[in-house]
Amino acid sequence: MFVEIRKIRALILLRVGITYLLLASFFLYGGKFAVFPYPDLLSNLAVFIFILTILYLLVLKRLQKTPDPKTTGRFHLFTYFQIVFDSFIIFFLIIITGGIDSWFSFLLLVNVISAGVTLGRAPIMIMASLNSIGYGTVIVLQFYRILKVPYSVTLIGQDFFYNIFANMTALFLTAYLSRHLLIRLEKTSSTLKQAESNFQDLYSFHQEVIENIPAGLIYTDKDGKIMLFNRPAEKITGISRETATDRTLYDIFKFVPVQMDTGIFKGTITDYTDDSEKIIEMKISTHTNNSGQLLGFVTAFEDQTRITELQRDMKEKEKLAAIGELSANIAHEIRNPLAALRTSIEMLREDSLSGTLKPERTTRIMDIAIKEMDRLNKIITDFLIYSSPKPPNLTSVYLNRVLRESVDMLRTSVITYAEGGRHISINYDEPESSLMIHCDEDKIKQVFLNLGINALQSLTEGGGLSISVKRLGDFVKITFSDTGTGIDSDVLKKIFYPFYTTKRGGSGLGLAIVYRIIEEHSGKIKVVSFPQKGTTFDIFLPGGG
Repeated sequence: MFVEIRKIRALILLRVGITYLLLASFFLYGGKFAVFPYPDLLSNLAVFIFILTILYLLVLKRLQKTPDPKTTGRFHLFTYFQIVFDSFIIFFLIIITGGIDSWFSFLLLVNVISAGVTLGRAPIMIMASLNSIGYGTVIVLQFYRILKVPYSVTLIGQDFFYNIFANMTALFLTAYLSRHLLIRLEKTSSTLKQAESNFQDLYSFHQEVIENIPAGLIYTDKDGKIMLFNRPAEKITGISRETATDRTLYDIFKFVPVQMDTGIFKGTITDYTDDSEKIIEMKISTHTNNSGQLLGFVTAFEDQTRITELQRDMKEKEKLAAIGELSANIAHEIRNPLAALRTSIEMLREDSLSGTLKPERTTRIMDIAIKEMDRLNKIITDFLIYSSPKPPNLTSVYLNRVLRESVDMLRTSVITYAEGGRHISINYDEPESSLMIHCDEDKIKQVFLNLGINALQSLTEGGGLSISVKRLGDFVKITFSDTGTGIDSDVLKKIFYPFYTTKRGGSGLGLAIVYRIIEEHSGKIKVVSFPQKGTTFDIFLPGGG
């Protein structure tokens, strides 16, 4: 209804404006025009239109106040009446200003266009027909002098006919073009309304997403001034969006750069509601247009306080569980040699009291006791190496030399593991002599020997151990690959645990020490194994120079 009222008011004002513009121009030139046979009636017409305008405004005001469901239809009827009555006013103006010689026949075109603008495309052709009939009637009555409006004596019947034809053609052509434009305008308007509706729906959806995502979301301009601050951001920081929009990102999050930059940042903030410390993880990315021009920055952040506490608790629990498991393994490993020692000492004590043991048996018992003490000493020594490692003394050494010495020591041990006619071979592909690594030479030799001995021990049916080296950029990969018994998948997950072993008499610290040494050298170790097919250890160490 707002649109209808606005159009009706515009129509009323347009009518008054045209009338008084013409009247003002008429009196500006002194009111002396040869084609105006009744100049005095122009003033009367202006007064009439002024009074009519007042009446129209009063009717419009009354219609606006009438609480009637049929008010919209009455607005339509009221507008229709004005357009039709305007036609008669224009006919009267044409008559008093010379009929066929009148300059104001163009107002009929304005009337047709006004009908289309205010009432839509349906009445256009009706008003074009009405104006054509009315104008033709006026000109015909003037030609036959029924209307006492003088015209030039030079005009003949054909002139009147052609004038009527030209004006009627102009009216219908204007009506057709206006109708076509209104149809296009209605389609465009409908499309725009649908697009606006879709945009509003999309905007509402985006607002819902922005306001209901669990993470805080902030949008800033190029200088870091906050322009968008969603509800989770308010909840995490304890700052209202009204307060936040007057600040920069750095004002709230002191751990981000003062000059906006992209990346992932982590730090703490103070919650303004309860003064508690919160751990925040934030990601800042750029927002650019299609041409790549920077428009601003998009910042997403989360409160990591609870997650960090849970991770800390889990690490503490894992640490306690590891200590408990380590303690149980240490107790188990120490208990076995202690039991053997106790048995040996008890047998020796009984012999000292009864003298029943033979000397050779006594010697064998004492050998057992010494062997178990040595084993106990090795367990303690390995544990001290694992639990209290010395910082590595890093130097640049030639990898070929270190590996060659380790391989020579392994080859001297082959005879120990090649019992029962088993054939064991060690294949070593020497790297280039200039290849160097940064390491503690003694500790790296210990790694190579531990892996080599484990491989030889797995060759229960014979087989081979292959050692190779490959340069990988700033790293060197050293591979120990055997064809032994392999490792079961459930065991493979635990081979680097301290005191975990499947070998009889093993301490379970060999591979744990290997893992610790590799970590100390900022390297990595990976293992792949298949039961009855073999095992491959890949060691990655910094170097390659």
